[in-house]
Amino acid sequence: MPMATAAGHRCYELWDPMPDEVREGARRFAAVQALNELVGVLQYVEWLDRAPSHTRRQMLMAKIQDEVGHGHVVARVAEDLGMPRERILLDYLEGRTKIHNIFHYSFATWEEVGPGLLLTNSAAITQFQSLAKGVYLPYARALRKVEREESFHYQHALDLTHEILTHGDAEQRRRVQEGFELWLPRILAYLGPPDTDTLHTNRMWQVGLKPDGNDEVRQAWLNKIIPVVRKLGLHVDPALVRQAPSGEWEFEMPDWVQVKKVIANGGPSSQRRLDWVRRALDRNAPYRRALQGVA
Repeated sequence: MPMATAAGHRCYELWDPMPDEVREGARRFAAVQALNELVGVLQYVEWLDRAPSHTRRQMLMAKIQDEVGHGHVVARVAEDLGMPRERILLDYLEGRTKIHNIFHYSFATWEEVGPGLLLTNSAAITQFQSLAKGVYLPYARALRKVEREESFHYQHALDLTHEILTHGDAEQRRRVQEGFELWLPRILAYLGPPDTDTLHTNRMWQVGLKPDGNDEVRQAWLNKIIPVVRKLGLHVDPALVRQAPSGEWEFEMPDWVQVKKVIANGGPSSQRRLDWVRRALDRNAPYRRALQGVA
């Protein structure tokens, strides 16, 4: 029988009878995450042959391997719920599914990679910790596995940022600061539009798949990351993020119209991502057919 959660929702395994909204919602959550893991990794692939040392190249390769693995872990969750892995990528190419805003961009400099990854990984960890409290247990277990490995990626980004700030010249340190200021608004948008007034009408919240609102997750993330970047010596512009006397974080609100345009494949790297996935699927089609026993 399904188990009860502390919040009063029911928890479900794959074989349990469950409401259609839970099954379809969990399938969509897992499929979208798988897509973001698999396509998002292209941000890092672009830097494999440009990393400044063999050690950094090895560390970047390890991260790429992990991210692809994460994509397969959550794709398996979606697959068990009736979403074939190939369909996840085809839906992306055919415009039925979108990747998150942050994956429509590329890193312009090596100095931008550290703070960009630091903000991205920390936000993803905070988001996964929230979603792992959801009612579909196979997805929750997958998220906990992914989250543990993301902690290594976070430490990698922290080390990379610290290395450049400590041993780089003035120009490199300036680029790190610029990278932080460039990616901070993007991650604020990545965590979703404000939903304080609408959360209780969100069906995914009502059925227990979305345990926390976007605003709650964003506040939790800022509580964690702002002290970290300040300790690194990065300047946090109060015009971007500031803490109110109440302790709540205030921030420059993203331009949600522009964010939607980016997500709708209007970002600077959107077409490059689509082209790469399309070429990969075309190139590997004969091997997929052979594995499936299709002539």
